[in-house]
Amino acid sequence: MTFYWTFVDTLVKNIATIAAIFVGISQFLIRAFNENDGASKVRKFINQTLFLVNSSTSTVYQLVNANALPTQEVKVTKTNKRTASK
Repeated sequence: MTFYWTFVDTLVKNIATIAAIFVGISQFLIRAFNENDGASKVRKFINQTLFLVNSSTSTVYQLVNANALPTQEVKVTKTNKRTASK
C-alpha cells in the first residue's frame, strides 16, 4: 500500500506543477499581449497578409487569362475496329 500512496502523491504533485507552469506562461502571454497593443498588431498583420494574398491571386489570374489561346476543333475520322488475324 505504501508504494501506491507514494505514487499517487508524486502524481498529484507533478500534475499541480504542470498546471502552475501552464497558468504562469498563459498569464505572461496575456499580459504581454495587452501591454504591447497586441490586438492592433494582429489586425495590421492580418490586413497586410490578406492584401498580399489578394494582389498575388489577382496577378496570377491576369497572367492565366492573358495567355488564353483560341481553340480549334479537331476532326476525328473513325476507322473500323480491328479484327483478330487468322
